[in-house]
Amino acid sequence: MIYLDNSASTKPRKEVINVLVQTMEENYANPDAIHDFSHKTLLKIKNAKKIISDYLKVEADRIYFTAGGGDGNNLVLQGIINANSRIKKHLITTKIEHPSVYEVFKHYENLGFEVDYLNVDKDGFIDIEELENTIREDTVIVSVGAVNSETGAIQDLEQISKIIKMKNRDTYFHTDFVQGLGCTNIKFDKIPVDAITISGHKIHAPKGIGAIYINKRVKIANIIYGSNAENGIVKRTMPTELILAFAKAVEILIKEEKNEMEHSQKLKEMLANKISEEITNIKFNSLLSIEKSSPKVLNVSFNGTKGEVLTHFLGMYQIYVSTGSACSSKKGNSRILEVMGLTQSELDGAIRFSFSKDNTEKEIDEVVKRLKESVERIRKMR
Repeated sequence: MIYLDNSASTKPRKEVINVLVQTMEENYANPDAIHDFSHKTLLKIKNAKKIISDYLKVEADRIYFTAGGGDGNNLVLQGIINANSRIKKHLITTKIEHPSVYEVFKHYENLGFEVDYLNVDKDGFIDIEELENTIREDTVIVSVGAVNSETGAIQDLEQISKIIKMKNRDTYFHTDFVQGLGCTNIKFDKIPVDAITISGHKIHAPKGIGAIYINKRVKIANIIYGSNAENGIVKRTMPTELILAFAKAVEILIKEEKNEMEHSQKLKEMLANKISEEITNIKFNSLLSIEKSSPKVLNVSFNGTKGEVLTHFLGMYQIYVSTGSACSSKKGNSRILEVMGLTQSELDGAIRFSFSKDNTEKEIDEVVKRLKESVERIRKMR
């Protein structure tokens, strides 16, 4: 099997699985209980917050655990909008956000809020001047994803945040950083950000666990109600085993990030070069620069094919790729690639390859071989 769908989800590390199992066996107390066993569990959770905050370069006591990226985006965005909407009714995001962001803004637009969706250029980057001209006195929040899940484009968060605060210091800035973990050199000690969303299953941790950072200046309302106080606005019993497994994955990432990024970038460039040599009539929808694009993502259009059909052809060889974000890949044309101006043929034939530490150069050779065979067969069928 060759698994190249790591942007959708990664294989958990053995060390992470060991922590998960050990915690279930040894630290199963509810961290909200008042006895000593519970207190020891709670201390481990506080240490997990410290590990994650050290990675992001933010305050540990402003980290709150969620059920994942989509859950975190909804908690942050709805909580901030609800808390600040009495007199402010203007929101800003982009046309290429993940559905868990994009659909929240659509929801509030249907409720009567005024929403501006920023355009992107052919490489997937927002226009900073458009952003500056769009921010108003009544703008509640700007949400811009750090790394696009389909193309890997890395937005300039430092410049974006400075523009927002320069234009209106009371406008909040949120970034969906789910695809940013392990893929960029971005840290938030020098970026004035108000809220961040991350998720575990993109960095070899289990599904079902993520976290949000909320700056202490942010006015935010609860959208989940309950009595569990320790986890702030996410008032539900904390899943200790998932939290500690997530923290272990981040702890390893802190040590291995540079090497793993370089490894993925090498595979990305190798695959791009071999595709260029072996297959005609293609278009790369991801940049190869590691400064501009995630080393883990390569999006390619194979004209004269259908991405879904090509995915199934590769699947017959146990090569697993995707046509885009797992949350939107079954909904026809990619909204993101469409906004970037691809032709219908390019939209139809788009495939996303996404890499991890577990992939090898030998796998890339096999992928190109089977990819070439599959593309040729599909084109002959049309």
